[in-house]
Amino acid sequence: MIVVTGATGKTGSIITDMLLEKGEKVRAIGRFPERLKRFRDKGAEIAVGDQSDPVFLTKSFSNANTAYLLIPPKFDALDFRVYYNSMGDAAMAAIKDSGIKKVVFLSSLGAELEYGTGPVIGLHDVEEKLKWLIGVDIAILRPGYFMENTLGTIPLIKNQRINGSSMVSNAPVVMIATHDIAVEAVKQLTEKAFIGVSIIELFGDRLTYWEATRQIGTAIGIPDLPYVQFSDEEAVAAFRKMGLSESVAFSYVELSRAISAGKVKPTQIDADKPNTPTRFKQFAEEVFRPAYKMAV
Repeated sequence: MIVVTGATGKTGSIITDMLLEKGEKVRAIGRFPERLKRFRDKGAEIAVGDQSDPVFLTKSFSNANTAYLLIPPKFDALDFRVYYNSMGDAAMAAIKDSGIKKVVFLSSLGAELEYGTGPVIGLHDVEEKLKWLIGVDIAILRPGYFMENTLGTIPLIKNQRINGSSMVSNAPVVMIATHDIAVEAVKQLTEKAFIGVSIIELFGDRLTYWEATRQIGTAIGIPDLPYVQFSDEEAVAAFRKMGLSESVAFSYVELSRAISAGKVKPTQIDADKPNTPTRFKQFAEEVFRPAYKMAV
């Protein structure tokens, strides 16, 4: 039995589908039964509950040999780091009490750093907790910035004919498609070859936001689409307007600063040699363009 946390999320949903297609026994965890129904219809067990509850999580991990663990985002968290640590503590308790022996954890590039990386600091904290587990093998996936995050700028492009963020235009950003993360996760979950603590860095492209904007613009028929760097204050205000708490909004701006400064990067593999297949140009054509056309 393989347990998938966040089974309806960006990576978890793809992983769950892939595992079921391979004929694996899967227990899909999520908060909303209606969103888990499609997995149950395909033969998965479903566990409906809150991942922050160690009793629920322990029950969900029981009688399984491997788990895909992620920390679901909580955009209204009053203190993002306290939230990550509380989720990490719940996961630690569940792993110990359930007896599960292999865990694939979704972290991020930059998680080796102890400060200055916004929400990635929370992932650093959880990584450190997991490393203390005895008798449990941990595969830590450290992917780059999700290409899918750029979909959040569609309203900006639609309404103002610009692309923008708080990241500088000429800083290389290490990116990856979530599908490629899922492929690696499924490999680790099914082969179960990792022993001890393994760090697996993943990325599919490395380009500046100016270059990404050009590729997006070409894909959607606006080849001269400009990129605008927003101030930190403007970015925080925009995040707050979207419903993010002050703590989470500031953390994302801090992450932008870290990426702009080149801190969030591979440390164990060559940053000039992507090790997953999807390039941003392909993503812009196959994912961004359809999403842009469908947006109102």
